[in-house]
Amino acid sequence: MIIKVEVRNPAARVVAIFATLIVSALLTYAMLLNFLAGVLTDQRANIRTEWLAAGIAYVPNSARLNARLAETEMTQAERDLSAVESCAQRAVNLSPWDYEHRLLMATVKEAKGDRDGAEQSLREALALAPNYPDVHWRLANLLLREGKLGKSVSEFRAAASSNPKLLPGTLDLLWRVSAGNLAALQAVAPTDPNSQAILAQFLLKEKRAADAITIFSGIDRNALVGLPQSPAFIDSLVSQGHIEEARGLWIGMISGDYAQPGHPLPLVWNGSFESDASKNLAQFDWRIIRNEYAVPSIDSSVARTGSRSLRIEFTGRDTTRLDEQVKQIVVVHPGARYRLECYARTEQLNTPEGPRIVVMGLSSTEIVKSAPISPGSSDWHPIAIDFTAPANTRAIVITIRRVPQFSYDDPTSGIVWFDDFLLTEQGK
Repeated sequence: MIIKVEVRNPAARVVAIFATLIVSALLTYAMLLNFLAGVLTDQRANIRTEWLAAGIAYVPNSARLNARLAETEMTQAERDLSAVESCAQRAVNLSPWDYEHRLLMATVKEAKGDRDGAEQSLREALALAPNYPDVHWRLANLLLREGKLGKSVSEFRAAASSNPKLLPGTLDLLWRVSAGNLAALQAVAPTDPNSQAILAQFLLKEKRAADAITIFSGIDRNALVGLPQSPAFIDSLVSQGHIEEARGLWIGMISGDYAQPGHPLPLVWNGSFESDASKNLAQFDWRIIRNEYAVPSIDSSVARTGSRSLRIEFTGRDTTRLDEQVKQIVVVHPGARYRLECYARTEQLNTPEGPRIVVMGLSSTEIVKSAPISPGSSDWHPIAIDFTAPANTRAIVITIRRVPQFSYDDPTSGIVWFDDFLLTEQGK
């Protein structure tokens, strides 16, 4: 749409042109002032204090410019806090709905030693931006410095609920300030699975394993399986020597089964290979990897019981070595007697010496081994070995090994299947 205004009187034309020029000049001046304020308040630029002060002389009603001057002067070694406060107050008065100016005022007031005034400014900022985690975080830290631990907890919790990345630092801060007060940490951690897992991991790091296990075991199992903290938590338990507790939690996550009086958990997990292994949680499951001599896998077409078994197909390469390509960590009682049983089947196994079932310590020290599996083809047949868990040993490794006796021996080829591993404690 085009609006045409015709001015026939020459004098009126002059007035109209003059008015247009004045309006244009004013708009241009306003644009220049706005541009100047924008340049001086650009956080990417390092602007000198005197330039900011000169800018305010031209644009005294710019809240952003007053705030930038106050921020810059706060970084100076020699500063006039009263002048800085006046500048920050002008920014607040000029833009009363901007919560960041209240945060700036809180910083200035605390620098002056006025913590009550700083708290009031932070609460005013919180009223303007109740969902901003940084505001809750600032207020919580101030309350903590004031010795108001109880009041700070709710603000820390609000900050961590909005921004989970703040939770680890919050836990560490409260742990130090409260001298390891578990109740304070539980109060500050949100109840979602991720936050509770972070809390459990933190307590474990601080050698509070019992509390960590209690919190971790209270998290929904389905949520735990998908949390990135879960594998790390199990690994940390093992590294601290809590391997039995780690395995109990692991089985609970994997299957939902927990040890009950009269119904202990199986010592060998998934002994019949009927369950799929978890990619992220494999600490106490079968570890099955191939090498250049053998290809172990789960076979769904051959089984002694159920529908699956472990299949190891040898590639026919000379000096065949199978060394912990198949293994599982099992928890035992030191000094207890055990019997390990399983079943094996062969098909055209051609070998100078067949593979063995071997029980080792976690340091790879051999405890006991079975006789080698005979060459040829055979149906399912039992294998059993008895052993005593060494003193101070709380875990062993069950593995299948074929280690050459000499630097060279003839290649091994053919297939061996294993099924129905069972470990039973025979007594002390």
